[in-house]
Amino acid sequence: MKLKEFIQNKAWKKWDKSQWTIIILTGVLLMILAIPTENKKKEAETQKKEEKEAVKESSSDKKSYVQEMESRLEETLSAIEGAGRVEVMITLEDMGESVVEKDTAKESSDLQETDREGGIRKDSTVQITGETVYEEKSSEKTPFVGKEISPKIAGVLVVAQGGENTVVKQNISEAVMALFQIDVNRIKVVKMNIQEEKY
Repeated sequence: MKLKEFIQNKAWKKWDKSQWTIIILTGVLLMILAIPTENKKKEAETQKKEEKEAVKESSSDKKSYVQEMESRLEETLSAIEGAGRVEVMITLEDMGESVVEKDTAKESSDLQETDREGGIRKDSTVQITGETVYEEKSSEKTPFVGKEISPKIAGVLVVAQGGENTVVKQNISEAVMALFQIDVNRIKVVKMNIQEEKY
């Protein structure tokens, strides 16, 4: 029955109470589903706040990581014979990575079909699902981090008082290469400015 015929024939006038009740309840249910709940709004807001805090925290973690590595490297390189006072600048290629532990479940299913000519077709599917493992600390759930991967070093600049000496340059470069596992083309060793030495 088409809608136009339904309206013209006034078939809706012949409906009994149960049909009308179903229509009304369906409409109410659709309205309820369309209205966003406060819980969903709160969850979305808290998720946005957590993401912003995570970005701020990771950038501050990156700065503190770089500062710590620079100070340790300055202390170590200044102990090299002929290097004198040393200042270091380190740049990072990435932020590092935290690998979260997951419980994995593996499901497999086999399907066998036979066609009209008697040919057999086999189809196997494997589905692997993972669920994040959480640890609870003082009523807060946080993902369990199984492994931390340190940020990758993009380049190192070393400004040293003895930076004009070829042997000192080579020793500093080799030390940085050994410590950070980076190529020599990512390391630059230069002589410290005389004005800088006064401070």
